[in-house]
Amino acid sequence: MTPLIKPKTTLQWLLGLSLGWTSLSAQTTLPLTDVSAFKNPSKTWAIVGNVSGSPKETSLKTQKGTGVLVAMPGKQAGAADQLVTQLEHGDVKVSLDFMLPQGSNSGIYLMGRYEIQLFDSWGVQRPKPSDCGSIYERWDENRKPQGYEGHAPRQNAAKAPGLWQHLDIEFEAPKFDASGKKTANARFVKVVLNGTTIHENIQLSGPTRGPLLAEEKARGPLVFQGDHGAVAFRNISIETLDKAPVKLGPVQYAFYTGRFNTIPKLDTLKAKPIRTGTVEKLSSTLADGRSDFLIVFNGTLQVPETDQYEFILQWMEMGQLMIDGKTIFDGMLSFDKPRTISVPLTAGEHKFTLLHSKTMSWLPKVIGIYVQRKGAHRQELHGFGSVPDTDPVPVIAVTPKDQVEQIRSFVYEPGYNEGDGHKKLRVLHIGDPQGIHYSYDLDQATVLTSWRGDFINMSDAWHERGEAQTSEALGAALLSLWGTAPVGTTGSTTPDSTAGLTYKGYLLDNLGHPTFQYQLSGSEFMDSILPYENGRGLSRTVSLKNGNNLEYRLAKGKSITLLQKGLYLVDGQYYVQTPAKAQVVTNNGGQELRVSNSPSVSYDVIW
Repeated sequence: MTPLIKPKTTLQWLLGLSLGWTSLSAQTTLPLTDVSAFKNPSKTWAIVGNVSGSPKETSLKTQKGTGVLVAMPGKQAGAADQLVTQLEHGDVKVSLDFMLPQGSNSGIYLMGRYEIQLFDSWGVQRPKPSDCGSIYERWDENRKPQGYEGHAPRQNAAKAPGLWQHLDIEFEAPKFDASGKKTANARFVKVVLNGTTIHENIQLSGPTRGPLLAEEKARGPLVFQGDHGAVAFRNISIETLDKAPVKLGPVQYAFYTGRFNTIPKLDTLKAKPIRTGTVEKLSSTLADGRSDFLIVFNGTLQVPETDQYEFILQWMEMGQLMIDGKTIFDGMLSFDKPRTISVPLTAGEHKFTLLHSKTMSWLPKVIGIYVQRKGAHRQELHGFGSVPDTDPVPVIAVTPKDQVEQIRSFVYEPGYNEGDGHKKLRVLHIGDPQGIHYSYDLDQATVLTSWRGDFINMSDAWHERGEAQTSEALGAALLSLWGTAPVGTTGSTTPDSTAGLTYKGYLLDNLGHPTFQYQLSGSEFMDSILPYENGRGLSRTVSLKNGNNLEYRLAKGKSITLLQKGLYLVDGQYYVQTPAKAQVVTNNGGQELRVSNSPSVSYDVIW
């Protein structure tokens, strides 16, 4: 176990997590019905209806239609095969899906100058600045080494070839003064690959290697590399962050002492303020002490354009926000659960009032108000210190070395949080030295999730009181397999039913891999899970004894597609590979992959 420090040190960071990428949807979605969004596209690029691949194919198969952009470069491909958008951008958020075949190489240049590398990095243990998601190196023939300022991803979040992968980029363009002198470097604010943050706050002193445009400017196009290997894109959305901000006028405040168990009405409030004043921004630091107070802010917002604005509210305990006399929100909040309220505002001046009451001294003082809209940066209407730093929480990392590690904890069911009562209570987490790990529900004989990279953080169970008794996967490329129990009654519409299922413990091999043992419907079955191809997936073998009335279920999902003999694609998220004679069965509005009449079945789960 290695204690570290979690990179979760501020409430602002927690707020950013809770907002995610969906708080304001993308803005310009490239239609991909034709190539008119691009300048002079070469014949390397085409619009198709769908693409597909497999883990070990070096090309992509296409189907006629629209909605997918694909590059199939030939041997003579070169710089003319770079695909350049008509749209130019400065500060921007880009969101898209991409697919690569085995061994392929592509990239996305922000402003035509700063590259995020796309590469088949499936199974790479220690990613380099040339692996998928990396910020590619700058290059100088006169330097030693010639490549510099390259940034490898924090960890390898890449999936297997032939699977769609998702990329989110938030980028700030370099800034220049009136004379053209650069005043700020280009910056990758955040890059998220397949749900894992792989870069934050990375500055670049100049363009990366092989830019379309070498000289730095305030704006430039998005460029897709098409001369290195086959690649496909879909769902490309671009939000340019160049709209004018809201302006906050002078703020009047009044501070009251006393215990306010509810937010009072100002027109009937009899208490007299202890202190009043004028400030530039709202702040919790204007309140004396840690509790038993009410603070009231009154101010104006100068709105540049008629639009839909989102207010993100953050305080401890009670608060109320009113705009133009209308209550926008009135209620209890916690720092880690901010509330987002969407408000239509017309151009011009708007008056607001914020009231905040605090009665519990052991909770921190917090007042955070953020405003944002499509096409603009998020703004803070509160001042420095109003949302204080939290105490750092150590990461208690469990790292498998020579032997498999086994750790128990509770696990919340998807869609539920602390206090909802939806916990899996008998979950065993298995960490393998090959870097592939999984969580197993002992009550249902089910693999819940699997991931690659680092193993597990136990701080929620082992730090201080450890009240949650939960854990956190530390790796990337997390695959959810909830509800995929391996055995059920033949022909049943619910073959994963746990009625009559009895857990009988597990056996360990020499390295510590468990083989789980169960009884079901008078039969016995064993479930063995091992790494597939040096940690690229899971290999599973389930065997039955006296199981004439039982069958195996290898996967379930909304859609299961046979790609080639023995290889199936499940919901576009992962592959199942098996030598067994399997059948796709419709069940409860979805599909399942089942095998019958066999004493055992072996299969691989690949992603």
